[in-house]
Order: sequence, then C-alpha cells, then structure tokens
Amino acid sequence: MDINELQKYLEKIDFSALSKDNVKLSEDDAYVGELYNSAIDNIKQDNIDVARIKLARVVKLDPTFQKAKILLDKINGLERDKSLGEKMEEALDKKDDRPKEKKVTKNTDQVKTDKTSKKNILDKNQIYKKRSSITLPSRNKKMTPLAFIKIQMVIIIALLVVILILIAVLIGMKNKFDNYVSVQPDLMAKIETLEQEQEEQEALYQSTVTQYNTTIADLENRLSSSDTDIEAAQKESEMLTQKNYLYYGKYLASDLKYNDALSTLLQIELEKAFFTESELKLYDETLELSRMNIAISLYNSGNKLYQDLKYKEAFSNFYEIWNYYPDYQLVAKWEGNTVYSNLVYDSVYKMSRCAYEIGEFNTAISGYEFIEKSNSEFANANIEGLIYHSAKAYAGIEDYVKAEQLFQKVINEYPNSELVTYAKERLSAVQDKLGR
Repeated sequence: MDINELQKYLEKIDFSALSKDNVKLSEDDAYVGELYNSAIDNIKQDNIDVARIKLARVVKLDPTFQKAKILLDKINGLERDKSLGEKMEEALDKKDDRPKEKKVTKNTDQVKTDKTSKKNILDKNQIYKKRSSITLPSRNKKMTPLAFIKIQMVIIIALLVVILILIAVLIGMKNKFDNYVSVQPDLMAKIETLEQEQEEQEALYQSTVTQYNTTIADLENRLSSSDTDIEAAQKESEMLTQKNYLYYGKYLASDLKYNDALSTLLQIELEKAFFTESELKLYDETLELSRMNIAISLYNSGNKLYQDLKYKEAFSNFYEIWNYYPDYQLVAKWEGNTVYSNLVYDSVYKMSRCAYEIGEFNTAISGYEFIEKSNSEFANANIEGLIYHSAKAYAGIEDYVKAEQLFQKVINEYPNSELVTYAKERLSAVQDKLGR
C-alpha cells in the first residue's frame, strides 16, 4: 500500500464535537484520543516510525479502539520509514551524483581579489578571537570551595523541601482514603455478622432442644422405673414438650419459614405449657408474625388471580386467610395496624365475591356478615356494598324475603350510592319471584 492511500484512514477524534454532545471522557480515554490524533499528525508528516510506535501504544491502552487497530495494520503493510541517518546519507549520495561544474581559469586580477578576500576573512576571525578572549574570561575561571559548598547546601535544602512536600501529600492522600473507607459499608463484615448471628441463634435452638429432649428422656426413664410422683413427672414432661414447640417455631419464623412455624406453634396446648410471661409474649409475637406474613403472601397472589377473573383460584387464597381469623376477636388486636387489618377484611370481602361467582352462596353470606359485624374501619367504608352483595347471595340461596329486605335497605339508607340503580333492578326481580 502506498502512503497516499492512508489518507482515507486519517480521521482525527473531534473532541470539540464530543463536548457539544455532552460526552464526558475519562482522563485515560482523553489521553488515548490525544495520542491517536498525534499519531495521525506524524503520518501526515511522513514520520511513519513514530506514528507506528504511538498507535501500538494506543492499541495496548485500549484494545477496543478499532480505528487505531486498522490504521496500525495499514502502516505495518508499508515499507518502514527510513531513519534520519539514512535520509542524510541518501541526500549526500544525491549531491555526489550531480554533474561536476566546469573549471574556469581565473585571470590575475581575480586571483588578487580572492587573496584579498581571504586576508580580510582571516583578519576578521582574528578580531573575533580577540574579542572572545576579552569578553569571556569567566568561563575559564575556577569555582572556589566556598561557592561549591553553598551550591551543595542550596541543592540539599531544595531536595529536603521537595521530600517534605511529597510526604505531606502522601499523608493527606492516606487520610483521605482512610476517611473514605471509614464511611463505606463493610458488606463482608455485615454478612459475617449476620451469619454469626444465625449460627448463634441456631446453636441456641439446638442447645435448647437438646436440653429439653434430654430432660424429657430422663423423665420418661423415671416414669418407667419409678412409682414416685408419676403425675408431677408427666406434667413436667408435657410442659417441656410445649416449650420445645415454642422455640422450634421461633427458629422457623426467624428462618422465614412462616408456614412451618405456624404449624409448629398451633401444636402448642397453652393449658399444658405453663409459659412464663416472656415465653407467652414470644408465643404471641411469633404467631402474629407468622400469620401476618402468610396472609400478605396469600393476599398478593390471590389479588392477582382476582384481577384476572380467576375466581375459583382466588377464592382458595382468600379463604385460607379467612381460616386464620374465624371470628372478629382474633382480628381485633390488629385494629391498630390499619393496613394489615384492612388486608384481612379485604381478603374476606373478595373471598365472598369469588364465592358468589362460583355458586358458594352460604360462604359468601358468612364472609359479608363477618366483616359487617366487625364494625371496623373497612366495614364502615364499604357498608352499602356489604348489604348489596349479601342481598345477592341471599337471592342465590332463594331466600327472597331476606334479599328483598336488604335491597330495600340499600335504596332507603344510601340514596346517593352508585349501587342504588342496581339494587332497584334486582329488587324488582326478587319481588317477581315473590309474586308481588
């Protein structure tokens, strides 16, 4: 390839255009770009060797720079550029190859003139040498020991100042780095702490379980080998069994296995457990935590099914939540947590709607009455809907008298409700069934 063919590859990086486009380059990228542009300038100046070196450096710094790679390959295809010595030698060879000039015989006058000129040049050189010897006597002057010591002192002081500055800069950078590191979250330390806590908790549980199992086994041995105080031994054995359920349930809840935790806790018979106040509090908190998380999980999946009109599948999720709270008293203590208590009531409300859609009318009636009797915030906010949908469910089981009463109640007590129009239509259908 001829060097002229490289012109189409000699396109520089336009930093000003990048700046206008708000493209911000890192210091490394900017340096690589400037080195690439410099290599292009060398190519345009026919200095291929230097350009080759720079492009090789660019490719090493940024292996993804395709333009630099292509240009380097093209240059490697060219004949290596001649060195400066070779160029000088070539120029001298060309000078020797030029045709020699014809000798011209000088006449006497020209010889005299040449001699005069040479004499004048010699005279001028002698004058220059004299002037040089007069004006520059200090160059041959020797340095005194005192001056030498002073210069050495200045150099040493300067070096000390530079060293002190470097030390100060390094200390400043170290402090800055230390401060930076100190405010960063040590994730590995956090992970190690959590793992250690989990190991400690598991070790505590295992120790507790081992202790209780040992005690129970000892008591059972005593029961089989002794007739003394059998009733007390059985009582103590039962108590320890209940405590074993408690701590195992707590362990499962801590491991986010809420379904297993709830199943374990529901095996506890409080009248046999004889829990202390702290153990009873642990039981209530773990039971509440497990139920809450199970309900939230069931509600989220059930709500998605409900929105997709998959009433049968959604009913199963909502019905399971309702089974955790078969009467208002079990929900009452969560009334302070509006979000959670509303989640429970909304689950039962949607369960009843699903039950109606799949023909489970009695279940729908029970769900609506459960919410209405709660007198909760959710019930008060949806009271006309509860009455209207209950009336529909009663009509579903052909209790038209009760359905008529409830439809009439919606019309009379909530005249501004959007449900009034539908209540009137259904009331007319129910009255037709009653022959009115």
